[in-house]
Amino acid sequence: MLFFVQTAARVRQAALRLRDAVEAHPGRVAAGVGGVLLLSSVSAFALVEYGPQPPLPTPSVVRQSVSIDIAPQLDALESQPRKLYTTAFVGRTDSVGSLLRRLQVTDPAQLRTLTHDKALEELLRDRGAMVSAEVDSLGALHHLQAALPASEPEAKSVEQVPGRVQWRLLRVDARAGGGFDTQVQTQAAQAQTRVASGVVQSSLFSAADSAGVPDTVASQLVSLFGGEVDFRRDLRPGDHFTVAWRVYTAGDHVLRVGRILAAQMTVDGKRHSAVWFDPPADHKAAAYYAPDGSSLARAFLLSPLPYDRLTSGYGWRISPIFHKPEFHKGIDLAIPVGTPVRTIADGRVVYAGWGTGYGKYVKVEHPGGFATIYSHLSRFEVHVGEQVKQGEVVALSGNTGWSTGPHLYFQFFVHGTPVNPLNIARYTPKGTHLPEGLRSEFLASTAPRTRLLALLPAADAPVVASASSR
Repeated sequence: MLFFVQTAARVRQAALRLRDAVEAHPGRVAAGVGGVLLLSSVSAFALVEYGPQPPLPTPSVVRQSVSIDIAPQLDALESQPRKLYTTAFVGRTDSVGSLLRRLQVTDPAQLRTLTHDKALEELLRDRGAMVSAEVDSLGALHHLQAALPASEPEAKSVEQVPGRVQWRLLRVDARAGGGFDTQVQTQAAQAQTRVASGVVQSSLFSAADSAGVPDTVASQLVSLFGGEVDFRRDLRPGDHFTVAWRVYTAGDHVLRVGRILAAQMTVDGKRHSAVWFDPPADHKAAAYYAPDGSSLARAFLLSPLPYDRLTSGYGWRISPIFHKPEFHKGIDLAIPVGTPVRTIADGRVVYAGWGTGYGKYVKVEHPGGFATIYSHLSRFEVHVGEQVKQGEVVALSGNTGWSTGPHLYFQFFVHGTPVNPLNIARYTPKGTHLPEGLRSEFLASTAPRTRLLALLPAADAPVVASASSR
């Protein structure tokens, strides 16, 4: 009897402890109960999985033969000519036929037709122009497009009315039944101002190439500062330049490179600046000026060449032809055959022909008793009696006469006496200053261009930028 009483008391105490535990930790109890149920379900699943199973129905498979012959489709796709999109640039020696072949046009009938197309023949005048074409894999032309060169009046009006520059778009489309439709559309070009800076390492033209400046702009730099800088002797590594120039574009294609609008060159620590000013009310005052309005015009350029290498100076030397002492009355400037030779000042051509020793040469007389001779030429660009302006091309350099290699023999005369051409700067007075009545207009017109140059300080890494301009 005592045993049952004690046992009942223990059970009651255990139940009270269990109740207290549940009230104190309800989450743990719930998790424990969940775990027991989960284990029970797993056991039940195991019993069902491995217990006796009802027989499954026999699967049925349906087979159906389908015949697909893709060979005709492949043949049809292969027989369709694929289209190619090609581009080419008009070369110096291109004919219409050679240009089309570089565009992958090889269809004989089309070549015979297109080689006589007048519009395509006109395209050959614009050396360096880009032509785009759509050609199929059989060599047949479907479409051709290019910008035609501007006619001479348009080219002259480009600088006068920059907002009205026009260009002509050539379109050639193949007709379905054979032949071509050729159209020439006149469209307006966009005037842009481009700015670049560069650092000279070896030559100005090499620095210009690295900075993305066209050769025509580099040549303008030489002409612009040719009265202040001797590009043969003065230029050193580390000298730098910044230049703004105008271009005329159609889409991404440059139709024409215009004039320099503003430029700065630092040579041997000295800065040279120039800005273009063309007042509408006084076109005679149109010229390049320093930012303060002083004229940059000089009576003489310091060199007739955009670049060169002095190989023989003025004075006594041993003749390379006769191997004996002689007095060299000019200077020899090494230059490739065909380089444009420019007159250093306004004047009149008094001789253009052959001379013993000189080969082909041109003589120009300038006001004030001055004269220049350009020798060993390959071709004349002027005739006797013609009036020429400073910087105008009078001939192409060559290797004619008594010459041991391509070069220009350049002579400078003062009242009939030859003097050292390297001393031309002594005889070149500055031009007139800006008329006082135009000073306010000059400052208002040129200040934005001068500030534009300051946005691109010269650095080791050349910088190029462009913006629309009117």
